[in-house]
Amino acid sequence: MPNNLIYLNPDYLGYLWLVIAVIFLFTEIGTPGLFFFIAFAVGSCFAGLLAFLGYSFMAQCVSGLVVSMLSFFVLRYFFVTKSKDKIETNFEALIGKNGIVVSPIKSNSFGQVKVGGEIWSAKTKENMSLEKGTVVIVVEVKGNRLIVKC
Repeated sequence: MPNNLIYLNPDYLGYLWLVIAVIFLFTEIGTPGLFFFIAFAVGSCFAGLLAFLGYSFMAQCVSGLVVSMLSFFVLRYFFVTKSKDKIETNFEALIGKNGIVVSPIKSNSFGQVKVGGEIWSAKTKENMSLEKGTVVIVVEVKGNRLIVKC
């Protein structure tokens, strides 16, 4: 065995892959919200399993990369499709809700509408006048004011 080359005992190669997997897991913890490095941790664990089973180093590397790519796409599928089912909050949740006029809305002027227990400044979409007690639907939010229609 030449002295200038680093020789790694194949018996310890599986443990090296597991250490690399732990490093990837700690890196994942340090990077918020990416779920990128966890895929490489899964691939490293799989390569470590192959090392313990006695497969060649090349087979370990190739299968580790393939499993990393597959786990990346699987994780991406689960986390990206879940984020598309976005729950609307704050003012976004007001669009489409019913409200009651509590202060008359004059044409080209603002009045007040009560939606979900909160009172908001509002204007009609068609610039028409609405009297107190009229039921309206929120169609848009501009700034901190609602745009409503009958």
